[in-house]
Amino acid sequence: AEGSKINASKDQQTDGKMFIGGLSWDTSKRDLTEYLSRFGEVVDCIIKTDPVSGRSRGFGFVLFKDAASVDKVLELKEHKLDGKLIDPQRAKPLKEKEPPKKVFVGGLSPDTSKEQIKDYFGAFGEIENIELPRDRKTNERRGFCFVTYTEGEPVKKLLESRYHHIGSGKCEIKVAQPKEVYRQQQQKGGKGAVSSGQGGTRGGGQGITPYRESRRQGRGKEKRETV
Repeated sequence: AEGSKINASKDQQTDGKMFIGGLSWDTSKRDLTEYLSRFGEVVDCIIKTDPVSGRSRGFGFVLFKDAASVDKVLELKEHKLDGKLIDPQRAKPLKEKEPPKKVFVGGLSPDTSKEQIKDYFGAFGEIENIELPRDRKTNERRGFCFVTYTEGEPVKKLLESRYHHIGSGKCEIKVAQPKEVYRQQQQKGGKGAVSSGQGGTRGGGQGITPYRESRRQGRGKEKRETV
């Protein structure tokens, strides 16, 4: 039945799914389906395209009804379609994404002690590590911190509320982003996507967008919620 089909473009793994690389830019979904149908019944087929231009990206996925069809495809050493050698491979199962265990805490008053932070966040789950960044020049505490848990469930609970009152400040909680993600956001002009707490000695209060903070104070210092 139509409703029982598993779309080949979905991130689902079945024994009958294959990745097809090395496709000609001119190869259509119909062309690929017709070629592979000689090895068994094709349930679904998709060729990945560029979202802007709509042109083929040179690879796709196919789903056979019978897993034995995959073996038949792999038994043949060479596959040629539209004048080009293609590269069929058994689709690899995706690793299950690990839930985030680390949070960024912005708007944290620098006079908030590590014990206060530990007591507050420890109520949500077992803490693995607490990072309290300091200013490189003054060695003073900055207005944010990072908290890492031993598992992801505490983070899920924390994110049920965006703001938390910790010590004398109202803090904003977000999932900590890896540094490479932050750099990618900057390259794409994503300055507004990153925010943090005020990091001076008189810090505290609500999170402030780094770009606006640096403009307002003329210091150009950004507080980044990166790991």
